[in-house]
Amino acid sequence: MSISGSVPISGHEQGGQSLTLDTVADVDQLVALLSEPTTHTATLETSRAAIDAHVQDGRGYLLYSGDEVFGYSIGDETSPAVESEVGFPAGAGLPIEQFRKALVEFVATEGRLPTSVPWRDAADLPAQP
Repeated sequence: MSISGSVPISGHEQGGQSLTLDTVADVDQLVALLSEPTTHTATLETSRAAIDAHVQDGRGYLLYSGDEVFGYSIGDETSPAVESEVGFPAGAGLPIEQFRKALVEFVATEGRLPTSVPWRDAADLPAQP
């Protein structure tokens, strides 16, 4: 089963790029694309779940939306909050290799919650002012 992905790209004529992720090489291509200065966030979807993946300042941020949880990755407690279409709380930034590993797991398990990173339910986050 393939995972479909959508990546908005600043200044791109058609507004973005659609991807199909089947292999580790596809995930590596996605991580490289997200690390580009004109691209930061992608949404990957399966029939059971979606994951928003964001790269900023050398860290990867994840938001998983599925039956298991609607939650954010728990990463380096010093990682800043990220303002984007999705928005990620402080402390959600992962080292890029751990971020990549979680995306590989999401693709390999056809959208199951990656167990290679810890998760925090979005309902447990403090309310934003």
